Amino acid sequence: MSGQVFRAIARHADDTPDRVALRAGTRCIDYGRLAAFLAANGAMLSGGPKVIGIASADPMDAALADLALSYHGHIPVHLPPFFSASQTTHIIGAAGIEAVIGETACGVPTMTLIRPEDSAPLRATLAPPRREGYRVIFTSGSSGRPKGVLIGERQMAAAIDGLAVAIGPKATDVHLSLLPMAQLLEQIAGLYLPLLAGAQVRFCAEALPALFGGPMAPVLETLQEAQPTTTILVPAFLARLVAGLKATGRPAPDSLRFVAVGGAATAPALLTEAEAMGLPVYEGYGLSECCSVVALNRPGDKRHGTVGRVLDGVEVRIEDGEIIVSGPTVMDGYLGQPPVGGDWATGDMGRIEDGRLVVEGRKDWRIVTPEGRNISPEWVEACLGADPRIPASGLHLGADGQLVLIAAVAAPVSADEVARLLADLPGYARPARVVFVPASLEGLLKPGGGIDRSQLAPLSETNPAHPLSFDSKECVA
Repeated sequence: MSGQVFRAIARHADDTPDRVALRAGTRCIDYGRLAAFLAANGAMLSGGPKVIGIASADPMDAALADLALSYHGHIPVHLPPFFSASQTTHIIGAAGIEAVIGETACGVPTMTLIRPEDSAPLRATLAPPRREGYRVIFTSGSSGRPKGVLIGERQMAAAIDGLAVAIGPKATDVHLSLLPMAQLLEQIAGLYLPLLAGAQVRFCAEALPALFGGPMAPVLETLQEAQPTTTILVPAFLARLVAGLKATGRPAPDSLRFVAVGGAATAPALLTEAEAMGLPVYEGYGLSECCSVVALNRPGDKRHGTVGRVLDGVEVRIEDGEIIVSGPTVMDGYLGQPPVGGDWATGDMGRIEDGRLVVEGRKDWRIVTPEGRNISPEWVEACLGADPRIPASGLHLGADGQLVLIAAVAAPVSADEVARLLADLPGYARPARVVFVPASLEGLLKPGGGIDRSQLAPLSETNPAHPLSFDSKECVA
């Protein structure tokens, strides 16, 4: 899955077998060896469990497992390394996982694939995929309890086709994979799309720790060494990347032609700063229920403040302010729940402006103050998004009716600094106080961007708050 990708891999293995397909450090897999790997694991996977989990912290191993299981018609279910033990246990039970490739402490039998390096050379063209199946993508949602999204061949093929038009992948591309392979977006746009084009996917194992506040130096080293043409980031990672480039005094590699940014609202100041550092950033919007990408800015057609035009083949309309998606990328449904009829009410508010989609925030996150003001928390939170010390933040209404900001910090930040970042907001949208919590707090940050909002109220009640003071002359009612 998608069948078109495996047919392309077969062609690349015949035409350019020595072209690099996957690389991580000194480990390098060419297209000939990748095709041989897919064929070699047929006997081992034949007749085995249908639903198989992938639990590898190594992104290249996770990608290889995903490809092998999909090619042989199994149902791959990634067990995100950033999920808690209880979330992982829930996924295993809900999906009916019978075996796991990689390591898991949940008592499920493990399987080991034949490595590409140990696969016998393929002496014939790689056969077509055994059968077309589907995959289950678990998202933590807003409650922290993972939900299984059913994505089939129809959705995958439509998303890949739409992204191919928007991004224009080339055989000469080098995609730097920085987001976890457990995320559907990285599977589609960071693995399957480059392989369709015959491009190289370069992995960086240090990216996952960096995503949650770990050192950025290894990521910056890989960025300079790999000279990638494309990559995908969430806003918090973009902020850290920009800060890292500024600290080293080096611009981004001029090889980059497309840096997709999504998963949460991106501060306009961060986009401007990224472009000044040589990062060609393009905002997009999507969700797993619609196969990850709904709209995307693209070269020659980019407008800040919007998430770009809707992908080819996807339809979007606005009903009562809510974004409704229809078309072939809409999921089959949630695991264990009735099928979806073809339309998906996203829960996101938005509008169409000059043919481009503008996202205004989550419908059920909107805050109504005691004074009757409607506030989208993403609007306020985006003001902090350009500061790499604050990977994420969350605004909520305190029990006393005042706005409280929870700031997840990776380095010391003062309340005065937070107030300065929020100074351009009108008075009614300015929080009264801020609560600082470590970004490393388990389960607080979402790898797809943003913060777990179910934790905001408890954190506000159990941690000290710092009042925020604003210059009254700046306050606009």
